[in-house]
Amino acid sequence: MIKLIRRNLLRNKRRTILTVLSIAIALILLAFLDLLLAAMSGVDSANASRLVVRHAISLTFSMPAAYEQRLAALEHVEGITIMNWFQGRYIDDRPENFFPRFGTDPDTFPDVYPELEFSPGAIDAWRAERTAFIAGGALAEEKGWEPGDVITIEGDIYPVDIELTLRGIFTHPTDEAAERVLYFDWQYVEEALGNPGAINSFYILLDSPDNMNETIAQAEAMFENSPDQVRAETEAAFFLSFIEMMGNIQFLFSAIGLAVIASIFFITVNTMAMAARERTTEVAVLRTLGFTRSRVLAIVLLESLSVGVLGAAMGLAFMVLTAGALSSFLASQGMTFSELRLGERTPTLVMGIGVSLGLAAGLVPALQAMNMKIVDGLRRVA
Repeated sequence: MIKLIRRNLLRNKRRTILTVLSIAIALILLAFLDLLLAAMSGVDSANASRLVVRHAISLTFSMPAAYEQRLAALEHVEGITIMNWFQGRYIDDRPENFFPRFGTDPDTFPDVYPELEFSPGAIDAWRAERTAFIAGGALAEEKGWEPGDVITIEGDIYPVDIELTLRGIFTHPTDEAAERVLYFDWQYVEEALGNPGAINSFYILLDSPDNMNETIAQAEAMFENSPDQVRAETEAAFFLSFIEMMGNIQFLFSAIGLAVIASIFFITVNTMAMAARERTTEVAVLRTLGFTRSRVLAIVLLESLSVGVLGAAMGLAFMVLTAGALSSFLASQGMTFSELRLGERTPTLVMGIGVSLGLAAGLVPALQAMNMKIVDGLRRVA
């Protein structure tokens, strides 16, 4: 039976190849959207023990710097640091010159990010010089920066142009995209602005992820009656809030994915129906030779299933080979987020859709072949 299925697939090679390629391209798009959504969420680089406290209204609102001491006094807090998004313009407005730049506190930053590995002497040099900054290894390599290099970032959100000197490099053990970031001493901007004491967010490292919910409730209750109420959330949830600011991206990606699947489903159904019609007489002959109805059903279903699985395998192989290159390309265009990484979810999704697509597309032609009367099948040839 396997030999018969193989011969049927190769009978019209052009049609089979084009159908497999259509499925592969559709599933490549679907896999890319799934990986992109996961990367945009930043969940891969999020620390389960780290939470973020921001203004309850929006990320664009600031909180008093005095909140830091009160949050640091919470029971399960092991470290806390400030984080302000500076944005600005480096060289020009081209996408390849965009990368995240944050103002923080060099004295507390390393305590909240224990997973980062710093070059020798980087932290001491950063703390000793107000205009110093540290950069991720991937960003420094991409820009050709070396320790001692001086860069200028023109302010936009904040009306301050900052001139910074690279004093250290850091690396992330698992997520290269987390290295495409620049951190500098926020006190530099504070002094230039007249020390307004406004902070965008506080990053807090807890002693255990198990104490996350308790600490979130305590942090929010602490400022419940303050003019600037806060919202506390896990780092992963905080990253996801950036996606929410762009609208319902998840719904958009899901709608595109469903449209792609529906289109390729009808293409595959049409292909299998054409193949089944061409073999009407052949199926009748097989029935005459003793092939049971269930066996005829299995032959047509397995043929369709093979097309779906082959398309899914080709699409998945393409993503495995190109995911790294796609990540680098997106990063070069200023789209800095977690690396596109094939975990368990995407391959399972792609192969599951390929199998389902193959079976669903072949079901109707298979049932027609199974229920066809031998006399009717032989008569169509005459």
